[in-house]
Amino acid sequence: MRNGIKKTGRLKILLGVARGAGKTSRLLEEGTEMSRSGTDVVVGVAQCGEEETARPECRLERLPLPDTASGEAELDVAAVIKRRPQVVLIDDLAHRAALDGQLYRWQQVERILDEGIDVLATVDVEQLEGMQPLIKEITGKRVEEVVPDAFVRRADELELIDVTEEELAEREAPAPFERRHNLGRAVRQYLASTNFAALRQIALHQMADQVDEWLELYRARRGLLAPSGVREHILVSVHSPFNLERLLRAGVNLAHGLQGSLMVVQLHAPVYHRGEEVTRLPREYIEAVTKPVNGVFIEVELDEEKEVPDKLAEIIREKKITRLVVGHSARSRWEEFWRGSVLSAILHRNRHIDVLVVANRRAFSGKPAGEKPAHKPGGTEALPVCARNLPGRLKVYLGMAAGVGKTYRMLVDGNELLEKGLDVVAGYIETHGRDETCAQIGALEVLPRREVVYRGRNFDELDLDAVLKRRPQLVLIDELAHTNIPGVKNAKRYQDVLEIMRAGIDVYTTLNVQHLESLNDVVEEATGVKVRETVPDWVLDLAREVVLVDLAPSALLLRLEEGKVYPPGKAEQAMANFFQPANLTALRELALRRVAGHLDRQVEKNKHTVSYDGNILVAVNLRPAAERLIRRGFRLAYGLKSNLFVAYFNTGQMRSPAEERVYTYIKTLCQTMGVSFLERQVGRDRDVAVALLMLARELDSRQLFLGHSERNGWQKLLRGSIIDSLLREARDLDLHLIAPPRGEVPRPVRL
Repeated sequence: MRNGIKKTGRLKILLGVARGAGKTSRLLEEGTEMSRSGTDVVVGVAQCGEEETARPECRLERLPLPDTASGEAELDVAAVIKRRPQVVLIDDLAHRAALDGQLYRWQQVERILDEGIDVLATVDVEQLEGMQPLIKEITGKRVEEVVPDAFVRRADELELIDVTEEELAEREAPAPFERRHNLGRAVRQYLASTNFAALRQIALHQMADQVDEWLELYRARRGLLAPSGVREHILVSVHSPFNLERLLRAGVNLAHGLQGSLMVVQLHAPVYHRGEEVTRLPREYIEAVTKPVNGVFIEVELDEEKEVPDKLAEIIREKKITRLVVGHSARSRWEEFWRGSVLSAILHRNRHIDVLVVANRRAFSGKPAGEKPAHKPGGTEALPVCARNLPGRLKVYLGMAAGVGKTYRMLVDGNELLEKGLDVVAGYIETHGRDETCAQIGALEVLPRREVVYRGRNFDELDLDAVLKRRPQLVLIDELAHTNIPGVKNAKRYQDVLEIMRAGIDVYTTLNVQHLESLNDVVEEATGVKVRETVPDWVLDLAREVVLVDLAPSALLLRLEEGKVYPPGKAEQAMANFFQPANLTALRELALRRVAGHLDRQVEKNKHTVSYDGNILVAVNLRPAAERLIRRGFRLAYGLKSNLFVAYFNTGQMRSPAEERVYTYIKTLCQTMGVSFLERQVGRDRDVAVALLMLARELDSRQLFLGHSERNGWQKLLRGSIIDSLLREARDLDLHLIAPPRGEVPRPVRL
């Protein structure tokens, strides 16, 4: 009681993507971890046998359960309140009690929270009230016991417990053979009845959206008004039925491919097209087209068309829009000269965000009618030769940062498979001195490391030859993004992993999301840190399984404070720099979206669906922003499963040392990412636009990526403007104009 106000307990919910995800195990693990730190923890009710809490590593007090006619485990609220622990563990929030007036368990938890006792609880995604329309749509079933959204919003922390189809099979299968080649009958029936893949997709996307809300709220409370840079917020501006379908389609494709939010706005002003006043747009049609991505439609009244640019700029600022979608100008060059160009005014006011100018009519194809692209987008043709047809399987444990429990979970899974008879070894495990992680090595055979001397110092690396000689069925290898010390065969650890897979050995490995190559610029803008160790996205695409290891930022920061992640000195430095709540929340959202994106691609691949709307062509110069252009083009191509080409137009002028460095870097970047880099010779700057259009026709590229123009009026008059030329001559193409990085370039930091 403080100042007459009764303090309520804190609530943390472990949210399982499906039944069998491992919520109860995680509940007991976290309770045990808190108990070891000196917290008074008791088990109120857990859906497991007495042996689960009787394990030596568990050692948790379990409150006696009341007798029930059904024999089901029930929560004794009175016993919890009488015992008054600091934290009580409570399983299955959606359960309806046979006793206590048949209250739902979440209602019993409310009584406990009101007594000032903290609660750690579990629930499945399919049991959330707000998810019921989607659950009914994908499963055809109605869930009887649900937890209200209002109660979930009361939670101080939410963590997602992810699981893959293969993991569910492993837990049910009696032997490794069945695990690797068959799903048990019970598992098959469950996966089919629940449409598990769709359920997992929903859980990941919904959790990512929730984390995004927390991130924006955190930033707003600290006066940070600019977008976080993690999630795309897309605004489609429509004025007339002219080109409406293409504008909406472009917005929906962006929102789907980039996992962004979508808003459509009609700025209604007296507009005339071919002598007739344009009428209002059909709301029902717009809402129906944008429904798959939860689009929002708004209408704004204006007095004159010339107000459109300023009003759009106002909406962009208020809604924190990161990408604007507009149509090409319908006016001729002479009409724009006499009456002005609304599009030019819009572009001038919005150089700080990305702008997509959508083609006026069906994009051209440089190929003869009926001819197909040279190769299917997103197919294995895009993979480097070294990554094709690998007999070994890859599983990646993806997290937001060090300390979330990736290695711990990998070791737990490895030991479970070892107990079932699979030949599993630890190839390289980095425990960072954490006692809990060291204990999980258990009975696993640990292969010796290779000692390397470099500049007078000794370093330990993965012994690739030892793994290949030992030839286990499965090897556990930590830190996929690690850069090997010079003197080792391969420069990067992921290259070691590829060799091991080529030998027919399965690999389990760990990765933090900030090390993905395509997200490098997003991480830099969101956290202020330039990550130097990266892994190409195609490596993650090789994975048969990508499982999220989630943890709330507050829980990770507590682990840091307790010395469970880094030694004291390094932990303090980490919390003062990279390990900030906003940074961790941003990385958490990125991790959720990346796992969701990987699952989306797998589901679409299994359905044999290909989303293809022509190739994407990125035009770069030799300025530092070129790498950002390439990555942004890659993310959209990845989401749409399109091919990506990067083009540099060489005017023959001698390059400066800085330009030479950029040239070398972007060529290497394209090679690493599996992107085609093309260099074309042109006579002068004014010829670039024509050469770019010719190349687009040659490649069947219907979308072009360029940086916003940095030239002023006089420079455009003297040297011309590529963008202005394309806006006039390429109205049958989609033009993506990419904004420069926000703020100053951060200092390089190796992570």
